[in-house]
Amino acid sequence: MRAVMAIARKELMSYFFAPMAYIVIAAFLLMNGFIFAVILAALSQPGAFSAQPMLLFFGGTTFFWIFMIVMTPVITMKLGAEERKTGTIETLMTAPVSDLEVVVGKYLGAMALYVAAWLPTVFYVWALTAYSKVDAGPVIAGYLGVLLVGMFFVAIGLFTSLVSKNQVVAAILCFAILLLLILISILTFLVTDPFWKPILQYVDLWSIMQGFAKGVVDSRSLVYCLSGTALFLALGYQAMQTRRWR
Repeated sequence: MRAVMAIARKELMSYFFAPMAYIVIAAFLLMNGFIFAVILAALSQPGAFSAQPMLLFFGGTTFFWIFMIVMTPVITMKLGAEERKTGTIETLMTAPVSDLEVVVGKYLGAMALYVAAWLPTVFYVWALTAYSKVDAGPVIAGYLGVLLVGMFFVAIGLFTSLVSKNQVVAAILCFAILLLLILISILTFLVTDPFWKPILQYVDLWSIMQGFAKGVVDSRSLVYCLSGTALFLALGYQAMQTRRWR
């Protein structure tokens, strides 16, 4: 466990020793703040439909998913690809740490940056409480959904970085996989086949986030996000194993 935390700390510090962490967090908060302001302005218009701002903020707009599928590759693209390009991955693989510890450590470091980017958005909730009553349940569930989807996405990004020699290739591959997952949500509305529709609904991330935003913590959503995370972490581990024995 000590080795895992040491690797996670190293990865997190590497973000903040370079401009990346500050650029990612600043850009993320700037865009999210703008969208949140637009949501509030739209809901305050005369005749606007009644909805909780945080319900729209947590996956209720296309912008949420655009931010997610752009931010995740930026955070994860260097985790393995940069070390393979510079050759430092060889040093890491000869160190007294297991491949599993390397994968988990890098994953936790990336997740720490992801959480750091989302943490300041709690201010939006505080700002809303000054003007109206905010139900804590859906807000907490919404942030749980953000965490679970983020865990899934970051695991995908780690995997694509570990199998790529170039950061740009890793980012593009991660973006493509995430975009495919989001497009499944669109297919859910188009497919009417009784066999495929329930399957597509089960992996519909848009509906999953909307459920969390409404305060509904469905065990199926938990299983899907956690199993997806475990799958891609396992694939990342296999990529490390393949690299070691190549």
